[in-house]
Amino acid sequence: MARCTNLMVCILVCMFVMNITLDVFHLTYLPFFEIAPKLKNLRYLKNSSCRIFEPFKTIPVFEESVIQHIRKTERRVFAVDCAAIINGNKPEIDRARAIMKNKTFSRKGFSDFDYINLTKNCDTFKLARGYNGFIQSTEEQEFPIAFSILLYKEVEQAERLLRALYTPRNYFCLHVDGDAAPEVHEAVQGIADCLYNVFVVSKKEFIVYAGFSRLQADINCMENLVERGKDWKYFINLPSQQFPIKTNAELIKILKIYNGANDIEGLTGYRRVESRFQFRYFYNRTEPTDVKPELFRSTYLRNDPPVNITVVKGSAYGVFSRKFVEFVVTSKPAREILDWFRDVYSPDEYYWATLQYNPQIGTPGSFYYGKPEDKPWLAVYAAWGGENPCQGKFVRGVCIFGVSDLQELVNKRQMFVNKFYLDYQPLALACIEEWHLNRTAVPSHLLAFNDTFYQQLPFIKPKEE
Repeated sequence: MARCTNLMVCILVCMFVMNITLDVFHLTYLPFFEIAPKLKNLRYLKNSSCRIFEPFKTIPVFEESVIQHIRKTERRVFAVDCAAIINGNKPEIDRARAIMKNKTFSRKGFSDFDYINLTKNCDTFKLARGYNGFIQSTEEQEFPIAFSILLYKEVEQAERLLRALYTPRNYFCLHVDGDAAPEVHEAVQGIADCLYNVFVVSKKEFIVYAGFSRLQADINCMENLVERGKDWKYFINLPSQQFPIKTNAELIKILKIYNGANDIEGLTGYRRVESRFQFRYFYNRTEPTDVKPELFRSTYLRNDPPVNITVVKGSAYGVFSRKFVEFVVTSKPAREILDWFRDVYSPDEYYWATLQYNPQIGTPGSFYYGKPEDKPWLAVYAAWGGENPCQGKFVRGVCIFGVSDLQELVNKRQMFVNKFYLDYQPLALACIEEWHLNRTAVPSHLLAFNDTFYQQLPFIKPKEE
C-alpha cells in the first residue's frame, strides 16, 4: 500500500485528487475524510490524517452510488451542487454566481510550478491526477484516437483537458507555443514524461494570432502522430480552452459511424471573407517591445490558388480520419495548397475546409458533395455573438461559458464545447468536468447512447455490403 512520506506532498496530492484549492481546503478536507471510510469497495492510503483514494482499478464492480458519492457529492471544489447546476436549478446557479462574485472568492488553482514539482515523482502525479486504473471495453481498446492539445499558458487547464480524454490506448501530442514561459515548457514536458502515450511535439512553433504558424503547429503534431502511432483511427485537434461533452466510449461510437469520413466545417459565399485570402498579409511589430508581431494586410493581390481549387472557409478545428492526416503530411497536392496559404489571414480556418470541399483534389474522407453550409458540423460547439445564446460573456465574438450555460451544453450533439476560461466563472469548468468524469467512470454499456441522429448524417461513408 503506497504511502505519502512527506506531509506537504501528501496534502498537495490530496488537493489534486479532490480538485480543491487552498481557500476552500478547510471546507472540504475534513468532511471528505469523515465520509470516506464508509464507502464500499474502496482502498484508501493512510498517512497521518491524509487519505488518498486509489484509482478505480481496485473496484471490482462499478456502483453508481459510490461513484456519485465520491465524484459528485463529496468531490466538490467550492461546495456547490454541480448536478443541480447542470439540471438548471436556478437557486443553485444563483448561489454559485454569488460565491464567485464575493470579494473573498479566489480561484487559486495549481500553478505551473506545482506541476513541475508533482511530476518529479510520476507515480505520485498519476495517482493524484487519476491516470491509473482504467477499465476499458474491447471497443475502446481496439479504436484508439489521436489528439493534439495546443497551449500558451495555464498548464492546469490543458492538463484537465488531457485528463478528461486520457486512456492508455489514445495518443496525445502537446504543442506549447515557442514563446511560452519556461515554466510552461517544463511543466508540460514533466507531464509528458510521466505518461508513455503523451509527448511534446518535436518542433514547436512561435504562434502568431491568425498567422500560418497556428496551422503549422497542428501539422507538426500530425506528422509526429503518424510516426508514433500506427493504429489510431482518427485525429482531433484541440485548444486547451475546449472541453469534451462526450466520453471516450461515446466518441468511438460516433467515429465508427463516420466510417472514415471527416467532420470539417465549410462556409462559402460571403462567409468566406475573401479579403483574407485575396491580399497578401505580412508580419510586423507595432511597438519594439511587442513580444509577438501582428498580421497586417498589404495592397498586393495574391496569385490564383493551385490545381484550380475554390477556397472554402471553415474552422481551425475538426475531426480527421487517419487517411486524411496521412494525405496532409505526404501528398504533393496537399503540400502545394498548404504553401499557397502561407500569407493569408487565419489559414487554419481555410486549409482543412478547402481540402475537404474540392473533389478534384481527391482528399480521403470527403464523401459529401452538397453545399458545405448544409452539412452538420459536430466537432465543436461554440456560441457566436448574434447567433447563439450566451449566459457568460463574449470575447472576440465567442462566448466564454458560465454556469448558466451548462444545462444546454451537456445536451449538445457535438463532441466538444468551446470555450472556458480558468479566470472567468471557474465553477463552469469545474462542474462540467465533474459531470464528464462521472460519466466516464460508468462502464460504457451502462450509459444510454442514442445513435440515430449520427446514423442519418449526410456526410458519413456508406458501409460496404
